[in-house]
Amino acid sequence: MILGPPRVSTSLLVFGLVLLPLCAEAQERGGLLDAPVPAAAPAPTAAAPAEPTLAQPPRLKELVPADLPPGTPFPAPEVQVLLAIDVGVDGGVEEVRLLQGAGAPFDEAALAAARRFAFEPARLTTGEAVPVTVDFRMKITAPPPPPPPPPPPPVRLEGELLERGTRKPLAGVEVLAQDDSGVLARTVTDAEGRFVLTVPATRFSVRALAAGHERLDAPVQAQPGEERSERFYLETVASGFETVVRAETVRREVTRQVIPKEVVALAAGTSGDTIKVVQNLPGVARASFGGGALVLRGAAPGDSRTYLEGQEIPSLYHFGGLLSTFNSALLEAVEFYPGNFAPDFGRASGGVIDVRVRDPATDMLRGHVDVNLYDAGFLLEGPLSETWALAGSFHRSYIDTVLPLFLPEDAPLSFDVAPRYYDYQLLATWKPDPHQKLRLLWYGSMDKIELLFDRPAADPQIRGALQARILFHNLQAAYTSTLAPGLSQETSLQLGIQELRTEIGPEYFFELAVNRVSLRHGWSWDVSSWLGLRAGMDVRLEDVAISLNSPQQPKEGESGAPSSAGTATAVTKDSLLYSPGAFVEVRLQPTAKLLVLPSLRADWYGLIEEWGIDPRLAVRYTLLPRTTLAAGVGLYSQPPAPDEGDPDTGNPALLPERSLQASLGVEQGLGEALELVLTGFYKRLDRLVVRNLAAATDPTAPRFLDSGEGRIYGVEAQLKGQVGPSLTGWIAYTYQRSFRTDRPGEEERLFDFDQPHILTLLGSYALGRGWTAGARVRFVSGNPDTPVVSALWDAGLDVWVPVYGETNSERLEAFWQIDLRVDKTWTFDRWKLAAYLDVQNVTNHGNQEGWSYSFDYRERQALTGLPILPILGVKGEW
Repeated sequence: MILGPPRVSTSLLVFGLVLLPLCAEAQERGGLLDAPVPAAAPAPTAAAPAEPTLAQPPRLKELVPADLPPGTPFPAPEVQVLLAIDVGVDGGVEEVRLLQGAGAPFDEAALAAARRFAFEPARLTTGEAVPVTVDFRMKITAPPPPPPPPPPPPVRLEGELLERGTRKPLAGVEVLAQDDSGVLARTVTDAEGRFVLTVPATRFSVRALAAGHERLDAPVQAQPGEERSERFYLETVASGFETVVRAETVRREVTRQVIPKEVVALAAGTSGDTIKVVQNLPGVARASFGGGALVLRGAAPGDSRTYLEGQEIPSLYHFGGLLSTFNSALLEAVEFYPGNFAPDFGRASGGVIDVRVRDPATDMLRGHVDVNLYDAGFLLEGPLSETWALAGSFHRSYIDTVLPLFLPEDAPLSFDVAPRYYDYQLLATWKPDPHQKLRLLWYGSMDKIELLFDRPAADPQIRGALQARILFHNLQAAYTSTLAPGLSQETSLQLGIQELRTEIGPEYFFELAVNRVSLRHGWSWDVSSWLGLRAGMDVRLEDVAISLNSPQQPKEGESGAPSSAGTATAVTKDSLLYSPGAFVEVRLQPTAKLLVLPSLRADWYGLIEEWGIDPRLAVRYTLLPRTTLAAGVGLYSQPPAPDEGDPDTGNPALLPERSLQASLGVEQGLGEALELVLTGFYKRLDRLVVRNLAAATDPTAPRFLDSGEGRIYGVEAQLKGQVGPSLTGWIAYTYQRSFRTDRPGEEERLFDFDQPHILTLLGSYALGRGWTAGARVRFVSGNPDTPVVSALWDAGLDVWVPVYGETNSERLEAFWQIDLRVDKTWTFDRWKLAAYLDVQNVTNHGNQEGWSYSFDYRERQALTGLPILPILGVKGEW
């Protein structure tokens, strides 16, 4: 049964969203249903009743949005569902049918939403409400993404990077905060090793890579907004040859070895002594045990000089060369010039060693204690204020007590006495700003030897005791400043005393006391990129007091006779020696590859009142990126020894000894870690001081003449570097010949230290877990020697007097020795503990140092030097 007018079917197009505001907007536009209204028919001619028509379509009063399950994925930004809706006479929805769907769950949601619609009913022209069916297109749009949650407050991390075991700040190291998404924050440590990271995450890793240290990769888990502080200790890793720690920016020498202490701290045979490593470099001859002399490129020991921060140091080694007289822990580098050195140095015709001192620690109190079987020492250093820092060290031996335990009574050893020695250093620096620095240094050393003769020697006058004491104390002040860009100056003043006392039995003695004042001042001016100037002065004033009653001491090339057979010399005098010097150098660099350094040095030798004028030239050329050629030529002069130039004991008319030096070298990089250095050299010597034979019969004849000449030539080779991450070291070989002619017309002879072949292999290997092993192998040609061919009995003196053969016509046995060293280091966060065993001459080979003759010189046996010498010790460092 149909009640009321029949259902009207119409088509509605609904444009809107599921949100209610769009429904209201649709109602304001006149509704969502739009049905055509028929036009009024013309009035009939007959009064017939009109058929009612649809006058008003249904109007949607409430649009119910489609309710979808949370997280419903949308195939498109907008989904459309077409529905057929039956609207009743009361405006309610009677039935909903799906005409065109979009699939689940959109169809079910659209049907459910449409059933809850509310309409104003459709009406006819008579005003009567009628049911209708409308087509409704529901548009369902994807909801906008929810706004992101506010980020958590960042984590603020304050940290420190310190070297593990030493607490040394690691400055200038990049530090990253990183997670899987990438780098979250980055910064660089300051001079104190501190850094601050603001990280927008709570889980991340702190990462850093400091040169020479293990990589830092530390996970961090924090709370949002947390402020935390972390301290990271980075372990050092084994490294090869370091760069120059402190050196001039311009290479001025053909051959210069700069030896940072890190390279040789674990070198076998050096006892951890940085300065002793010089003995393993090319161009250095091996001195006999007990001498501690420096023989550089065939020059006599007295022809080379040793300096500390540019000021001459009287003695570089303790007795026998066992240990240097300056604590290695305070050293920055050792600069070694076997020849053709810069004009900064004078009064030497051989080579130069310049020891460079580092500044004390300025971050915190640091130090170490080192104790081994033979000596012990300590070092303390730290800041006094923001501008002042102080360091002090002391070393004392007790080798004289321990060494005899290792010497069997029947061992063929040449020494049966051990030294007692000590040394000290007190260093202070003042740095008010980066442009100036004042350094104060007080250091000194003392060696004492005492030997009691159990039985008379072959010489009846040698009896009783032998005593010797060598000491020096120096006070040095150095001031450096930068006056303007490219213009700087350096001034140093040193006050020192030096004493040497020797007693042999009750009759012979030698006493020397020197009070010395030396001043150095230098200027450096970089005029432009291709032109620079350096100039300076070097002034020395010495008060020398000497007292002796001693037999005539043999000079180089001479053989000694028994003291009883010689003539004793007695002298007591006091002299004032004045030796000023000056130098100038020009730097010419027309291209980046070519460097030319002409220079001139002038020295006045007050002892003989003569000038030494030494022009010099050095050239360096970079042929390829890793290939450099270097050449040098120049004159080098020095005064005669005090006893040789003194008016009473020598000849004041002597001229300065002189050497003409020329060298040519090449530095070639091999791969990334190796470097080969080859240097050829030639030296011509003249004005060498020799004894005047005529003085033995003519008291008026001068005792010394400057008629000696010499020639030296050779080749030096060194292969150094790092093989892999753990093996470091070098191979050094020197071939050199050194000849002398004492007087005109005499035949050329060998120099006392002529050693044609010198081979050294030195290396260390980091085994891991704090273990390091090292070895040194040396082979050296034996020294020349003058044989005893016969002997004469002097009845008046009751002594046999030897008769010598041709000077240096024999050669001692070749020297060879193997040294081993093992170190174990335990590294804690704030300090280190190390144990080491350094065994020198591990095979206990008896190397010949000379001959020991019977009382009548008919028999002889080899004198040997250092036996096996184990050095076991521990070192704590903080």
